[in-house]
Amino acid sequence: MTIININVPVGIINSVQDYAKILQDVMQMNVSFDILKFSTTPKGITLIIDVPSEQLGSIKEVFKNEGISVESKSTVFVEHELCIDCGACTSLCPTGALHLTDADELEFVKEKCIGCLICVDSCPRRAIKET
Repeated sequence: MTIININVPVGIINSVQDYAKILQDVMQMNVSFDILKFSTTPKGITLIIDVPSEQLGSIKEVFKNEGISVESKSTVFVEHELCIDCGACTSLCPTGALHLTDADELEFVKEKCIGCLICVDSCPRRAIKET
């Protein structure tokens, strides 16, 4: 599975019918995927989805044909030399990829990371970096 970020700019989706057409194009591919995050901003809609790696090219093509940008998601790494194990990032991590161990030390589980990057801005020591 591969996590991707889909940015749907304002203007592409003006009505429910526009949204339905895009979903219909994806559904015709007979692909199962998980929506990990859905958010709206004044600039449009952002989706973070987990798709089968072997169908990534086809999925990107469908969205590209609709004028929608698709990017592979980033992940993070922790510079443990800078980290003070304060837990500020753990309280915001939606998947538990960042958590404190029983010894109160920060642990990062890359496989759980969805690349939302909320933790990067939450770290007071800037010990969490985007890869």
